[in-house]
Amino acid sequence: MKFSFTVVTVLFCTSLFAQTNIQFRSQKTYPGKNLANIGGYVDGLGNEYALVGTSTGLSIVDVTNPATPVEKFAVVGPTSDWREVKTWGNYAYVTTEGGASGLQIINMTYLPDSVQTKFWMGDGAIANQLETIHALHIDNGFVYLYGSNLSSGTALMANLSDPWNPTYSGKLSGAGSTYVHDGYVRNDTLWSCHIYDGSFKIYNVANKANPVLLATQNTPSNFTHNAWLNDAGSILFTTDEVNNSYLTAYDVSDINNIKELDRIQRAPGSNAIVHNTHILNDYAITSWYKEGVVIHDVSRAGNMIEVGNYDTSPLSGGGFDGCWGVYPYLPSGTIVASDISQGLFVLTPTYVRGCYLEGIITDTLSGVSLNNVKVEILTAGKIKNSNSLGEYKTGLLTAGSYSVQYSKPGYITKVLSGVALNNGVLNNLNVQLMPIQSMTINGQVKRASNNASLANATVHLHNIDFDFVVTSDVNGNFSQSGFFSGTYDVEVGKWGQVTYCASGVVINNSTGSLTYALQDGYYDDFSLDFNWITGGNATSGAWVKGVPIGTTNAGQPVAPGSDVTNDCGNQAFVTGNGGGSAGSDDVDNGNVVLTSPVMNLSSYVDPYIHYSRWFVNTGGATTGNDTLTIKVSDGTTTALVERVLFSTPGNGTWVNKSYRLSDFITPGSVMRIIVETADWPSGGGHLVEAGLDLMKITEGLTTSLNNTTEMRFDVYPNPNSGEFDLAFNLDGNNGLVEILDMTGRVVYSQKLNPAQSQIKINQKFAEGMYMIKLTGTYGSGMKKMIITK
Repeated sequence: MKFSFTVVTVLFCTSLFAQTNIQFRSQKTYPGKNLANIGGYVDGLGNEYALVGTSTGLSIVDVTNPATPVEKFAVVGPTSDWREVKTWGNYAYVTTEGGASGLQIINMTYLPDSVQTKFWMGDGAIANQLETIHALHIDNGFVYLYGSNLSSGTALMANLSDPWNPTYSGKLSGAGSTYVHDGYVRNDTLWSCHIYDGSFKIYNVANKANPVLLATQNTPSNFTHNAWLNDAGSILFTTDEVNNSYLTAYDVSDINNIKELDRIQRAPGSNAIVHNTHILNDYAITSWYKEGVVIHDVSRAGNMIEVGNYDTSPLSGGGFDGCWGVYPYLPSGTIVASDISQGLFVLTPTYVRGCYLEGIITDTLSGVSLNNVKVEILTAGKIKNSNSLGEYKTGLLTAGSYSVQYSKPGYITKVLSGVALNNGVLNNLNVQLMPIQSMTINGQVKRASNNASLANATVHLHNIDFDFVVTSDVNGNFSQSGFFSGTYDVEVGKWGQVTYCASGVVINNSTGSLTYALQDGYYDDFSLDFNWITGGNATSGAWVKGVPIGTTNAGQPVAPGSDVTNDCGNQAFVTGNGGGSAGSDDVDNGNVVLTSPVMNLSSYVDPYIHYSRWFVNTGGATTGNDTLTIKVSDGTTTALVERVLFSTPGNGTWVNKSYRLSDFITPGSVMRIIVETADWPSGGGHLVEAGLDLMKITEGLTTSLNNTTEMRFDVYPNPNSGEFDLAFNLDGNNGLVEILDMTGRVVYSQKLNPAQSQIKINQKFAEGMYMIKLTGTYGSGMKKMIITK
């Protein structure tokens, strides 16, 4: 099919975005269309083209004059937000996940006058079966197709001896031949990116009918998206398509001993997502979604340095928008980049080498190498840490004379002034640090009720530099040598006692003996380890104690990224806790069970259980059918306290719950709490995640922690627009709910009767923050609530 010449309007603008060593030349927008990946081509007359994947096809844009891009042809293809393009000779090969048309082939031999296109849906063993393809790579006359509808999306291979009529040659099979998202091929070696396995795999594909797996390597965020070799073939660079991801360099000169050399982020802590990297003359030119185009000097792959950037997007942070792809291989040096919502960018780079500072750090007295020494180029704010061998590698773009600070807990900080850094030059600077004299601290843990000593209590003293954990002996005494003066956070606890915690505690030579008195009671906020038991038969998503790492699904939050706010520390029990995509470490193919240590509740008159939990059951092809259950057991009888469903209010957020145990079971001397969630085997492919925090048992509904008394209740949703539910337990007594604005003025009040456990409130409140106060016989509690429009 031939297409006629079309004149289009090109938007010219002056860039307002951040840029370093990359000059803006022009921009072409595509109203009503999103862009995907991009390639490049040079015709027989020397004209340069950007091959731009759009949501409706391939846009062929003449960028010979970078200031005036002109679309020559809009080659229609299946509608899709995913489109990839690579060239071989005078042909472009385009893949997409839309429609059922296979591989699109575009003959560009007759540019700038005309192009021809056709679709190849396979031949031979896959004749007319090839429909959708995610990505591709071409090397040495073979096209490699990734993520297709065939063979679970593993790599397919076709011969391009006749570029207009490919012939199927083989596929990956056997061990490791799972879904391939993308890949890179050179000289019959395939570096396949297994995004869901979190690894790249190396195959010998000289025999296309019988590829051989040579090696496997996981990548930092276990979501391997793209890979590219340096010119020498000794270093492989990879990207992971998740929040706060890295461009990572590996020494692959010996594939039996692959070594990670360095990893680097753009805008660390911002959730920025790296996408596709390409290597040219030992520079990595990378599309970094909302951070645009980024250039790193990777000539010293163990010390990658950012030397250029151009931000194509007005957005920032995580999520999938901004720069999808970049193509740096046009003969003129022009870079073309595709931004999903902002269009085509034509850019001119200036490639500059970084300034390198490297060396080894040792102990002055012993000569031992020091790891985790923080090396900071002060005025530049550039920070790196030394490795296990004491080696440090850092640097920056701008040459000059700098002050460099070397610091490590337990050592005297050293600042070196006048350190000369020059572009393309290595300054090798070895450093020695003098250790600081340590001290020994002593203390005792006692019961607050009778002053008796407490054996086997855990004392945790920590700050940003040090972390000490010590256990009290049979007399409640503890001692820690090698301790350094400073300001610490403190948690002290034991199962059967209420954990004590404090922050900003100064401990030095004049502090004296430390004494901690613990109240009686069952309490666990998971800041300490009281040996809860984890079990179940699921293949992933096991219960893990740690700082919660949030997850997302399709760019939307799923699991909370923090614990509850009114307890000690910042840890909780959560399922999986792998972070990133919710589907990468959720509960799959079975159940996961969390069981508390034994509790003796026989002396309690009217015990209540309190806890905070969250649950998510979403995604999939059908309505959620999985559950989170909280049960209590006396060793013989197990009673259900709460069942949380996919539709339970407040899911995906921490919800506080309180229950009278005698409503479910007779409290005894061998009680346990059992928390279970599962991916039940009824199909649907749902996401299942859960969390537990701040568990305690109290006498009556009153809860006591750090000398405060409060009534526990739930508000959901929160934030809300003025319509919300309030759930509570008055234990058969009257109560009062009041809503106060931030001046303390009561703007709403309602009396509660003993029969009520939940009410709905629907009022017109001004936008802002409010406090809800609930008062009952056993005390009162307050909770923040945010009203939005």
